[in-house]
Amino acid sequence: MIIKIDTEKCIGCKKCYTVCPMDCFTWDEKEKKPVYTYEEECWTCGICWMDCPKRAIDIRYPAALY
Repeated sequence: MIIKIDTEKCIGCKKCYTVCPMDCFTWDEKEKKPVYTYEEECWTCGICWMDCPKRAIDIRYPAALY
């Protein structure tokens, strides 16, 4: 699974950072934005995507999963 954060849309609300049950995000203090850091830990639950108020998170699944 590939998660992309659109930094133009992201308002730095920290919702994805705080709701992720696997702590896949780190916080960039300089940019005040989340960074998707731990891809191997992701459960593909989509909670980060569902909670993002600006829809700044895009989740792509590899073609092999379809």
